[in-house]
Amino acid sequence: MALMMIGISAWYLDVRVLSYISGIAFIMSVMSYVDDVQYAANALTQPQVVSSVTSKIPLYIAALIIIVGALTELNYLVALGITVWVYVFLRWLKRLERQLQHAQQLYAKQSTATQFNAKEDTHLSTSISATRTTEHKSQVQSSNQSLSAQIQYWLFQGNPVLKVAVLVLVIGIVLLLRFATEHWQFSLAAKLLMVSVVSSAVVMLGYRMQPQNRSFGLALEGLGLATLFLTLFFAYYNAVIASFAAASAVYLLIMLLTIRLSLKQQSVELAIMAMLIAYIAPFTLPVRDATATELIAYYLVINIAVAVLSTLRPWKYLNQIAFLMTAIVGGAYAFYQGYSTERYVISGLVLGHAAIFIWLSFRFSQLLAQQDLAQFHLKPALDIGLIFAAPLAAYFTLYLMFFEETAWQAGFSLLFAAVFVLLYQLSQRSHSIKLIAQSYFSLMLIFLALIPPILLPDKWSVVGWAVEGALIFIFALYRHSAISRYLAMALLVMAGCSSLYYFVELNRFPSEIYWGVCFSYFAAILVTHAVPSFHQQLSTSTIAFQCLQMLSATCMLLMLLLDWFTTPDQIAQSLLMVSLCYVLMNEILLLRQASWSWSIIKWIGIIPVYVLALYQIMEVSQQGQLIWQTPSERLYFTLAGVLLSVFWLRPLLGVREEKEWVSFGVLLSLAWTSLTLLPTMPYISVVILPLLFCAWCYWQTTQPTWKMFWQARSNLMLTLIWIVCSQLFSQQAFMGYLLPVLNPFDVVSLLMLAGFLWMLNQQLKSGLDRSLGALSSVLGLLWLSSYVILRALHVYFDTPYNSLDIWRDATIQLSFTLLWVSLALVSMRFASQRQLRAVWLLGGSILVIVTLKLVLLDLSHVGTLMRVISFMAAGLAMLVIAYIAPMPNDKIES
Repeated sequence: MALMMIGISAWYLDVRVLSYISGIAFIMSVMSYVDDVQYAANALTQPQVVSSVTSKIPLYIAALIIIVGALTELNYLVALGITVWVYVFLRWLKRLERQLQHAQQLYAKQSTATQFNAKEDTHLSTSISATRTTEHKSQVQSSNQSLSAQIQYWLFQGNPVLKVAVLVLVIGIVLLLRFATEHWQFSLAAKLLMVSVVSSAVVMLGYRMQPQNRSFGLALEGLGLATLFLTLFFAYYNAVIASFAAASAVYLLIMLLTIRLSLKQQSVELAIMAMLIAYIAPFTLPVRDATATELIAYYLVINIAVAVLSTLRPWKYLNQIAFLMTAIVGGAYAFYQGYSTERYVISGLVLGHAAIFIWLSFRFSQLLAQQDLAQFHLKPALDIGLIFAAPLAAYFTLYLMFFEETAWQAGFSLLFAAVFVLLYQLSQRSHSIKLIAQSYFSLMLIFLALIPPILLPDKWSVVGWAVEGALIFIFALYRHSAISRYLAMALLVMAGCSSLYYFVELNRFPSEIYWGVCFSYFAAILVTHAVPSFHQQLSTSTIAFQCLQMLSATCMLLMLLLDWFTTPDQIAQSLLMVSLCYVLMNEILLLRQASWSWSIIKWIGIIPVYVLALYQIMEVSQQGQLIWQTPSERLYFTLAGVLLSVFWLRPLLGVREEKEWVSFGVLLSLAWTSLTLLPTMPYISVVILPLLFCAWCYWQTTQPTWKMFWQARSNLMLTLIWIVCSQLFSQQAFMGYLLPVLNPFDVVSLLMLAGFLWMLNQQLKSGLDRSLGALSSVLGLLWLSSYVILRALHVYFDTPYNSLDIWRDATIQLSFTLLWVSLALVSMRFASQRQLRAVWLLGGSILVIVTLKLVLLDLSHVGTLMRVISFMAAGLAMLVIAYIAPMPNDKIES
């Protein structure tokens, strides 16, 4: 429905391209959907019978007619294609409806025999489902649930209308306060006093209603407290309360009231509502903006209140919200509004925030462990972030504030290390939180390890970050410490970002920095996959990080090698060296029995090599030929392609498990190597080695894995790209032309056609849609064979070539008709003799295309002799086919 509406709207808005795209997407999606239904119906009615090969061929042909008509702006052709498609589609649906009715009858007979058992199973599943639902609700309300799940519960469970009402009322109160400040004729003090009285009354009303209706009462209390906070801010910043001490005292009273109500009623919801309004209150003021120091100090007061609440109750959601608001909102505000003169004050406030959140994490773990020690465990997302993100965020902020002052940076590292030594000692004395003791110990080691690279002079500190990160990453794997591993990843990221800073700051390429960072990245990856005991510790996030790490390391290595080599063939030399490094690393890790994750990492990391190779090919391309500057450049480029081919084919097991990636990489590498064989004819040269590899796989009878290699869809895509582009863009198609077929380009084209048809046969074995395979084979056959004829006609009769004039040339159209009819005759005669119904139908599809060409194209030029001969020859050929090649029996299929 969406595609139909978009297509119709785009048509009336005269955006025809969007209409065509929507129409094609609609056709393909509907066919895919009905095809799935038909497959299920076949499985129910005739499990052993495969659906007909031609079930969707007419639909594909009709869709192709629509596309051709749209591209050539022939409206009658589009209308014809739509008519044929709708007619065939409706017939297909009618057959499918009969099939489903038959399947329904079979199912009714089977269900009658097992009706009693089905009722019992339904009873049991209903009770199990109810039990699971109850358990799920109880789990959602438990204290061990994540913040995201709790937010979903608050939004979608309980009374969502009440929650929306509270939000709307808060926004209305903000607008009311702004309007009252600017327009009401009462004194501003009277206005704000009235709002405060009403808000206090709402709090009292909610408190009295709480025992009868808890959710509604808490909502009223939160609304009243939020209004009190907002009113206080408007009163202070409009000088109604001129004294800062008086405003602070009132603010303290409201905060104490919030804490008292939250603790007495055991309501984290009330605390969160009040605290959120307190966090956003400064941004509702219409008068002026707070300074960075004022906002950070104000957030510190709120966080002290949060610390009081969380010290007595294990409300991790409140802690998480406080940290996120402080880090994101407060940090962003300080970044944009802060000044260098406020640096020392803000740094003290940052340390205060860090102390609060470090205490909150420690106290939270104590309270949670005391509640249920058996179920106490750290979760890898927000729980670990709550415990460890605050000191890291605080240290990173201080590090940036004192970026050029290493003494301050080292002092902060020592301070944080001392704090975590103390926490480690405290946790060692208490058995209830022993599980996080090692994490505190790891943090202490991390902050101590930061000191040496900080004290290194200038840019060498970047190398120190990288080396420290790699060593700590390896140490974390030995100690099975996930926290240390994540912190080491942060150090490696810091090293990479710092290297970019020095690259911009020094305005030159700091090679010594990048050598250190590059080798550190490679070392961390190699050690991780070289030790089998480390493989089980590789989480999804770690693998994703190492993919980016490998990608960055490869880019840095290519840049370093390009800077190192100064000869004209520096790109080819760099490609060869990087390819050799990848082959050596791959062989070493295969000997060490690397896990499956190494395959993903190396495939992602090798991408920059192929990008640089493509750039090299474009650099040496001149007028459709590859002009190498030196013989050594060509040799290095060839050796790099050979090494990468070996790299992709090792191990062979990868063909079975990841044939799409492996096949794509092998073909690209073989094409890369093959390009250097015949530089003057690149379109022929690029497929020589892939064709030889295809032929070798075809003759392999004892190793079926090599044939599985060609079942990948990526091979089909690359072959189709060559089939289309080579005929359209090759500038050496007539080089060495002697006779039709007896010339290099025609020979390679026909060999590619044979390989393409064999590949389609392998694709059908791996589940390719038979109708799509049949259509692809017919179009591929007609495309390449027609270009063989086109080249011959261009050489001997000087007919147009690769232009729209070929459709108006009578000689070409007659040749196409004779060629296509001959192909249909040969294929249908062969199929009739061997009783191959599928092949016969493919030949019949060619006849359909011939008929469409005669009716839609040749009929408009009947006055020429060539057109008349075309009609006569096609008709006689069809008569011969009808006599000597009748359709095989549909019950006989070889």
